[in-house]
Amino acid sequence: MEISLLIVDDEVKIADKIAQILKKENYDTEVCSNGKEAIEILKTRKFDIILTDINMPEVDGFQLMNHIKTSKLETVPIVFTGYASIEGAIKALHLGAYDFIQKPVDGETLKHRINKAANHILLQRENEKNLIELKKLNRLKDEFLTLVSHDLRSPLSSIGGYAGYLLKKGNLNDKQERYINVIKDISDHLYSLVNELLDISKIEQGIIDLKKEKFNIGEIISSSVNSFILLSIDKKNDLKFINKLKRTEVCMDKIKIIQVLNNLISNAIKFTEEGEIIITAESLSDNFLKISISDTGIGMSTEEINLLFSNYSINYKTGTRGEKGNGLGIAICRKFIELHNGSLEVASSPAKGSTFNIILPEL
Repeated sequence: MEISLLIVDDEVKIADKIAQILKKENYDTEVCSNGKEAIEILKTRKFDIILTDINMPEVDGFQLMNHIKTSKLETVPIVFTGYASIEGAIKALHLGAYDFIQKPVDGETLKHRINKAANHILLQRENEKNLIELKKLNRLKDEFLTLVSHDLRSPLSSIGGYAGYLLKKGNLNDKQERYINVIKDISDHLYSLVNELLDISKIEQGIIDLKKEKFNIGEIISSSVNSFILLSIDKKNDLKFINKLKRTEVCMDKIKIIQVLNNLISNAIKFTEEGEIIITAESLSDNFLKISISDTGIGMSTEEINLLFSNYSINYKTGTRGEKGNGLGIAICRKFIELHNGSLEVASSPAKGSTFNIILPEL
């Protein structure tokens, strides 16, 4: 790919000599004698590299670089001068100089510095091209997930519904009931997975809006905890809610906060047997609150934690009684919390339990 280069120097013989050297290196070169002339040329043509002297009449190299900077021209300025100084170097750097070449110009040094700048430009072009391609692929991925999710939800819902109907109708032998239960469990699990993939896709596309309303966060947490009491008792867990809130009224998307709480409490119970699960809520300074969900369950390794917050890294870790999960729910929870300008962090280690901390602004 050809690199274009403008050489700006009032010493015409030096400029021509530099142009000859660079033409032999297959650079597309043009020469002008001062900054004013260069600015006029730049109005009609774009150059990848501008090699400019500092001391020139009318418009010097600093003024030329300032024009490049303020006009936001996509070019790489390189300075060459026989009057190098620390002050001048600093000023040139502030104006966007990529490199310096000391006069008198040595041919090999010149080629090395220009080749270095050219490689930088080519790499930048390749990165921009790759970024465009990645954005395109990401958009196609989101469109694919949305399409597939919508097309799968209806048949999966039907499968689960018919399986549930057959189980309620009865008149099944043990083998038939066992098989239908398997069908229902698989369809329910896939339906949940499809919904979670769709949620992530919507979040990444920026099409999920928060529907904020005022409510009592203490009551919402208590309600979520109460809905899991029987499940917790069945696994011989001690489930507690400790309310330390000084301020209870918040303005948030209640449905999404409930979804986050239910997911985290459900997971804590899923991975804990004959242990303790404590949900603590407390008011922080600067109108923030903290909700912690701690358990004494099986815990997670660092690798598992890293996978936990990755959007499309599905983690089929089972609970203490083989309960199924895909791990996508935690990524969605974090996204929902971040939409509220909050944060969700986890601390965990194998066999020592886990603690999820939610920090949220109250308004």
